[in-house]
Amino acid sequence: MPRDPSPFQSILVPLDGSPLAEQAIPLASRIAQPAGSKLRLALVHQLPAAPLDAASARMFTSIELATRKSERSYLRAIQARLRESGIRLSAATTLTGGSPGPTLAEYARDAGVDLVVMATHGRGGLRRAWVGSVADHLVRSLEIPVLLVRPTEGQAPAGAAGAGSILVPLDGSPLAEQALDAAMALARLWDREVMLLYVVAPVVMSIDGAVPMPSAYDEELTAMARAQGQDYLDDVVERIRAQGLRATGVAVIGWSTVGTILDAAPVGRVAAIVLATHGRGGLRRLALGSVADKLVRAAEVPVLVYRPTGGSKPKQQKPSRQGSRPRRPARKAGR
Repeated sequence: MPRDPSPFQSILVPLDGSPLAEQAIPLASRIAQPAGSKLRLALVHQLPAAPLDAASARMFTSIELATRKSERSYLRAIQARLRESGIRLSAATTLTGGSPGPTLAEYARDAGVDLVVMATHGRGGLRRAWVGSVADHLVRSLEIPVLLVRPTEGQAPAGAAGAGSILVPLDGSPLAEQALDAAMALARLWDREVMLLYVVAPVVMSIDGAVPMPSAYDEELTAMARAQGQDYLDDVVERIRAQGLRATGVAVIGWSTVGTILDAAPVGRVAAIVLATHGRGGLRRLALGSVADKLVRAAEVPVLVYRPTGGSKPKQQKPSRQGSRPRRPARKAGR
């Protein structure tokens, strides 16, 4: 029986000429090769300041032509290396525009791209994060997944070729579940297990005004919330296994959603984290800037973020063991 085609048939890799940005290429190749999809390389050409006099105009023209020639040669050299590895390619593109974020977003939409794979840092170095600028703009404006890898100076990014499961944090909401399609696609391509995680915030007994953090929680109520979360995950796991994939799910208690997810995602155990930018708080509350943003900045493995659509209907769920619909956790899971 032939395997279903991957939804990632056209993959965009934004580059800026820096080795840091290039660290997204191995990860994109790991998706493109088994999927038989095509990689698109794109570089946004930055126009220099306009000349003020005739002498400056001649210099401007000379520098502009030399820069464009250098950029084309740079993209062709990367394409040649990828062809030697058996990667299918679309034509590399040098884009001329203003801000890289809007320029890349427009190109991705016009080209019908299915996935963007990019590094969180580029030409500005590790002191300048693309999260909050280019990557942030693409995640917020595109209705396709964006897979982000945090590069490291002088070496391959941690987790770019790692083993492990595909970790998907869920909070019980249909919006958060919209990340499951991308997670299952990666799991099929890499022959990995989907590992679901539900972080249950402790039910606080009381908060002393003099103490900045609660020091105690109601163990019985918290255990009940965790049990509800586990029951919810068990039903989602059944749905994933019904599609021929391996899957597990665990609800855990944690004061910090981000910290708990990071503890569950060491290199070697987890190949990538996949999550939606919106969860139980709805489309009015962006997780990017909170959970997703913090994970992108801190995780040692690639993080795929997806902006869900509010109008999409949640997938049909199987009846619970009691014959009713699965219970949704009563408490907020820290998102």
